[in-house]
Amino acid sequence: MPYSLARHPFPPAVRRLQLAARTVLAVAGGDAYVRLRLVESSPGELAGFVAPGGGDHVRVVVGSPDGGPIALDDSGAPIGEARTETVVDHSVDEGWIDLDVLVHGEPGSELGVIGACAARAPLGSPAVMMGPKGSVVMSGAPGEVVLAGDDSALPAVRRYLRMLGPNVTGHLLLETRFDLAALEVEPPAGLRVRILEPGGAPSTGLIAALESVPSAVDPLQRFVFACGEQSLVAAARATLAGWGIDVERAVVKGYWKR
Repeated sequence: MPYSLARHPFPPAVRRLQLAARTVLAVAGGDAYVRLRLVESSPGELAGFVAPGGGDHVRVVVGSPDGGPIALDDSGAPIGEARTETVVDHSVDEGWIDLDVLVHGEPGSELGVIGACAARAPLGSPAVMMGPKGSVVMSGAPGEVVLAGDDSALPAVRRYLRMLGPNVTGHLLLETRFDLAALEVEPPAGLRVRILEPGGAPSTGLIAALESVPSAVDPLQRFVFACGEQSLVAAARATLAGWGIDVERAVVKGYWKR
């Protein structure tokens, strides 16, 4: 029986949280992966929260790096630019959610919407979280997988590996300088792993590696996850078409754009 993917929309929700802990997981080339634990600012903020899919993500708005407040509009929604982050783990009963944030830039001069707060905001600093908007849930088990991504996709790759289990076979293609063990990415023995050195135009090496994977014996049994810089999307979809795989049976997304 071939695996299937079902897309489930979720009602919108705005949840008020605060920073409870941070852990620097790994540093590579001036970037760092930092795990943030956010907890409920009041009991019940995470009530009804679900994230059953491997790539489920939320949008997060933070205040200033010194822990300043977050402005809200009349409806209670945050005012400010949001950063999208993959859900690493969570417990509704205990009232927490973990996010692994990719921080660019040297300490003290972090870049991006959330980088400085992720690196050095004091514990207790506020955060507002929205989503997930929906989830892509897999039923059954694919005969093989092709998982491809850059640094931005590593948290989702980790979740998929854990969901797929130790007996999964196929290909794992990663464009990264990070130590996978430090990020808790543990490829099963049945995956052929290829690590690509970042450099040059984004996704160039990842696209070539993806195109070099042989066609599937049974396209209905191959699950493909290919996420990273936006230029990966069109190439990945073309590769899927060449393999005879409907894009609706895969997860292909641009997580960022150069």
